[in-house]
Amino acid sequence: MGYFIPISCHSSPLLWTILALGMKWIEEALSCPTECTCNKLQVNCTGKKLQNFPTTIPLTTKKLILAQNNLTNLPLLTMSYLNELVHLDCSHNLITMDLDFSFPGLIKLTYLDLSFNRLSHITSFTFSQLSELLLLNLSGNPLMVEIMAQAFEKNSLLRYIDLSNCGLSYLSAEMFQKLYRLRILGIKDNPWNCDCKFLMFSNWLTNTDIKSPDFENTTCNKPEKMQGLSLIKAKLELRYLCLLHLQLEDFIYICLLTFCVFFGGTLVAWLVGFGTVMYYHPVVRLYDEPEDEEYRMI
Repeated sequence: MGYFIPISCHSSPLLWTILALGMKWIEEALSCPTECTCNKLQVNCTGKKLQNFPTTIPLTTKKLILAQNNLTNLPLLTMSYLNELVHLDCSHNLITMDLDFSFPGLIKLTYLDLSFNRLSHITSFTFSQLSELLLLNLSGNPLMVEIMAQAFEKNSLLRYIDLSNCGLSYLSAEMFQKLYRLRILGIKDNPWNCDCKFLMFSNWLTNTDIKSPDFENTTCNKPEKMQGLSLIKAKLELRYLCLLHLQLEDFIYICLLTFCVFFGGTLVAWLVGFGTVMYYHPVVRLYDEPEDEEYRMI
């Protein structure tokens, strides 16, 4: 049995205003952006030269494709209403993010593609509210030079991360140690700095079950003596240079350190012994002399 609320012609103008706004909101919530095509729960805005994020996306949208446009930022307020969003593709745009940028709590989002943009840093805030994220594509961001160690701390379900073709010279193994479900990690075509610090990450990657596509052809960019070497060969070189091989300066340093420790220990032992002897050595006291003389007279 249906119910309805009768509205007389003499109802308050305020009520009519509220109803008009409500109808307009519903229309916008269910309408499709004029530049895009909509098919059931999918909105596709690929290659429409958009400079701004569409504002009339249906709230029930599950898949939103904004690839190949001219977007420079992602509006948090507009995105926060898309609670049903599962798939978001913002690849091939001009998107930048501030250091304090954080995606809104899109609690159902599992796929996020930010490849080929102008991202520079990924912090612990960037993806902290995307707890259901499974696939993350950050490839093709040559300005991205740093990813903080806690960047994926809240994304424990991640199974795929692509960091290829970026400006990364170093990654910390600590960044991925809590991602127990991670299966694929793309790292090729980055200017890797293969120094002793990089050895820890290389050891971790080769000792896990995580696959790295084209890992055999991934090469070092720095230092000069490592330039062009594959990460596999670089790992062997780094083991020799960082763990086994000692230069002449290292031997000199070790000898000086050993001498200092030996000399310091000897000096301390001598001082302790000298102090002990001086403290316990019997010394005749002046006030004891009368008693000794009296004792001798008796």
